[in-house]
Amino acid sequence: MRQLISAACLVVAVAMAPMAAAQTSPAPAAAPISTPAGVGVIALAGASDAAWPLARALYAEPSVRASGIDEAHARVLCGEPPTPGAPQELRDLAATIGAVRGDDAPSRAILAEIARRFSVRGLVLVGVDGMHPSARVFQAAAGTFDPATYEPDAGASLSWSAAARLIVQSFGSAATPLAAPAFATHEEPIIQNSPPRPRHFYESGWFWGALAAAAFGGGAIYLATRDNGSQTIHLQAEIPH
Repeated sequence: MRQLISAACLVVAVAMAPMAAAQTSPAPAAAPISTPAGVGVIALAGASDAAWPLARALYAEPSVRASGIDEAHARVLCGEPPTPGAPQELRDLAATIGAVRGDDAPSRAILAEIARRFSVRGLVLVGVDGMHPSARVFQAAAGTFDPATYEPDAGASLSWSAAARLIVQSFGSAATPLAAPAFATHEEPIIQNSPPRPRHFYESGWFWGALAAAAFGGGAIYLATRDNGSQTIHLQAEIPH
């Protein structure tokens, strides 16, 4: 009988080991997903002086500020040459910006790559036609330019305050909507994409299959080892007094 119990316990332990490991192993953490946000400002050839005031106005607004663009990159994007001893990465970026011409296909491909690199929603491209600066926004998701054209404020000084407000309204990060109040009921809310409830080991078909196999194997061991040979006869006799 002890052999039967030991065999059953051994079979159950072997069958339950993988299930216990699967239940206790933590699920792998999901990799964070970077969502494009904010805008960058790029100057075409000869538009560096006009682009920098617009860049300062936009980078001062939290809703369109690009977290991946620091001042060194912002100045190079606006057409300023890299400082002496600047990293090769900044010198390469300056050469890339110099290849942008406008709304042609090669320029759109370059702008799409720059937007992906800095994870921004759009790039404000500033150019100068004669003495009149203007700006358009390249939309990274669509790969095309927004039809709107922005110009500096009227006046002697070069200011883009009105254009900056319009760009912020159109391309700023949307505020998180407030959730609707729940009804005063005792029903459990329906949660979309909720994680499945962990199953107990006794709810698994593998457990009962292992238990049945243990019982069968133990019975076989018991029958094989019991003393039922034909050469052994057990007698019980009563001796009269």
